[in-house]
Amino acid sequence: MSLLDPYIPLLSYLAVWAGIVALGLLLKADKHGIIVKPYYVMLKTTVFNSWIERIGSRFRRGWLAFYDIGAAMGVGFIVLIIYSLVTNAVNLFGRSSQAGPTLLIVPLPGLTIGWDIFPYILFAIAVLLIPHEVGHGIASVLDRVPLKSSGVFMAVFLPGGFVEIDEENLAKRKARTKLRVFAAGSFTNVATWGLVILLFTALFLPSPSGVLVTGFTSGSPAQAAGIPQWSVITAINGSQVSQTVDLGNFLVRASPGAHVLVHVSTGQTYPVVTGKSGTNSSRAILGVFNQDYHGLRYQFLSTASTFQLFTAFFWLNLILVNVALVNMLPLFPFDGDRYLDTILGILGLKHTRTPRIIASVIALGLLLSNIVLSYILFGTIFPR
Repeated sequence: MSLLDPYIPLLSYLAVWAGIVALGLLLKADKHGIIVKPYYVMLKTTVFNSWIERIGSRFRRGWLAFYDIGAAMGVGFIVLIIYSLVTNAVNLFGRSSQAGPTLLIVPLPGLTIGWDIFPYILFAIAVLLIPHEVGHGIASVLDRVPLKSSGVFMAVFLPGGFVEIDEENLAKRKARTKLRVFAAGSFTNVATWGLVILLFTALFLPSPSGVLVTGFTSGSPAQAAGIPQWSVITAINGSQVSQTVDLGNFLVRASPGAHVLVHVSTGQTYPVVTGKSGTNSSRAILGVFNQDYHGLRYQFLSTASTFQLFTAFFWLNLILVNVALVNMLPLFPFDGDRYLDTILGILGLKHTRTPRIIASVIALGLLLSNIVLSYILFGTIFPR
């Protein structure tokens, strides 16, 4: 195996990207409103402006109420994210079991994330960024703050959308308008997250119903016994297996070389001779990569597709709400910084620069402490 082998997919992706950029430059795509640079491709237009304006005007009262709620909840978002970061940092420092890892979602496949989860993160980031920017746009046009342009982009690995607001016009507006606009993106993301949770609850069973075989180790006993990939293990030797913990508990009690009967969801039973763990010679293994299997309430997909849909929901759930809250940190250049600036103005503070700098330093310190302590305790800050 060559040292370059792990990087071949990444190099292939970058080669395709270079080809797209070269083609865009050759065809002079900028004449058609497509901006092509080595590090991004952007469609910048005013066509989407009228679309956003129509959406805002069609349900104006409803949108005003919606974003008024978002403006009011902005304070709660700031308090919640600061409380969460402080609590998690304290738990990480004390090595508490309640501490959770802090993940940096930097979509560099093959480097910071695995290629297997790259499509899911790509999809989740697109669902995050596009409604976020549309939310800013709708909140702006409700009070007739002009939109300069809008569009979509792909920055090598990062997809998204943008809405360019007339900042000079917005600066002259009342505080209520500003609070709506600055909180709109995160509030839209939280509302989207709520819809995702509702849809997930409607589609999936509330608890796992087996252990899904997603792959095999080298020399896998389960593979040698003929168990197909994407099988759902439901029992071993007649003992029910509902989740990976059940499978692990059974194998802890078993010995390498033991003969076991593995039952799968299709009704088939496979005799398997357990193997020996490479790290613990007394530990029995089946030689499978596995995940808890969450079945659909109405099974209309294969087990592989069900797992992929579940994984997509998992990343949507993780990214939507967490990025929405982090965006409301009073940290430049996040929306929370401009929201705080408006709040300080409402409180009668004329010179807001110093308080904003202090708030940004504190917020950055909280973020970095969570990342560093998470790395020390869990060993990684990137999802794998």
